[in-house]
Amino acid sequence: MRPVIVLSEPIHEAGLTVLQAAAEVRVLSQSTAAMLRRAIADADAVIVRLFPLTADLMAAAPRLRVIGRHGAGLDNVDLAAATQRKIPVVYVPRTHGISVAEHTIMLMLALAKRVLRLDDAVRTGNFHLRNQISGAELDGKTLGVIGLGNIGRLVAEKCRGAFRMRVLGYDPFLAPDLSVPADRVADLDVLLRESDVVTLHVPLTPQTRSLLGARKLALLKPTALVINTSRGEVIDEGALAQALHAGRIGGAAVDVYATEPPPSDHPLLSAPNTVLTPHTAAHTEEALQRMAVSIADDVLAVLRGARPAHLANPDVYAP
Repeated sequence: MRPVIVLSEPIHEAGLTVLQAAAEVRVLSQSTAAMLRRAIADADAVIVRLFPLTADLMAAAPRLRVIGRHGAGLDNVDLAAATQRKIPVVYVPRTHGISVAEHTIMLMLALAKRVLRLDDAVRTGNFHLRNQISGAELDGKTLGVIGLGNIGRLVAEKCRGAFRMRVLGYDPFLAPDLSVPADRVADLDVLLRESDVVTLHVPLTPQTRSLLGARKLALLKPTALVINTSRGEVIDEGALAQALHAGRIGGAAVDVYATEPPPSDHPLLSAPNTVLTPHTAAHTEEALQRMAVSIADDVLAVLRGARPAHLANPDVYAP
């Protein structure tokens, strides 16, 4: 009998093909808790993207043998509940770093060069806006990278090489002897005070939640640009919007939000000098294909009785 694999959201066709060759695959037409609960009642595996997989939902799946997280962050999967049931959780930590790094740099440039305002000026017949506003160069400026994991290091490396930026890096969880393309600083306040651009590349944990609140944002230069392609909750979104409205920082570009999609009264939607994208930093053809195939391979590996390549909770294999 073929195993049953449920997908809370669609994945790239390449990964779907891998799964369908070995299993019965069900892709939800709508991502709701009620629909997922019904679908996983007899499932051997479930793969989620952004949909939260709670302990309560897991309890509705007595046959569940493996959970796949289509992405690098694990904050939407109850890892403790899965581990307690000895269910392996697999994920894709290194398949989309290039895409997210490129998106991050695109957001830096869009802010620095005032791209959205200039595009609107041409479309609305305000061509002479070119004589009223100017952009800024990134070349030679100071970049502060918060989080020196795979994506943070890629951003640092590309900005050092392409824009000759001075790069400061803050990551208290990184091994001190690990070589990184940044000048490491032990004090986040120092990085915030000295940086012209600050970009966040941290997972959502109790230590990183609201990492940049009103007090930290007040340390930034009035021309500083803030980029967030990690998780919405790592910045106090209300404090960020207030800083933008007050002109205390130069701009912000955000790809992730504490609530997704953001509600119509989200404070950043009306804030000036912003570039907002809908959690699409990893959404390139290349990255989506790599992620889908990787998660498919690891889910099927567990179902075959093999150890997966990317395991979030290795304790499930402890004797």
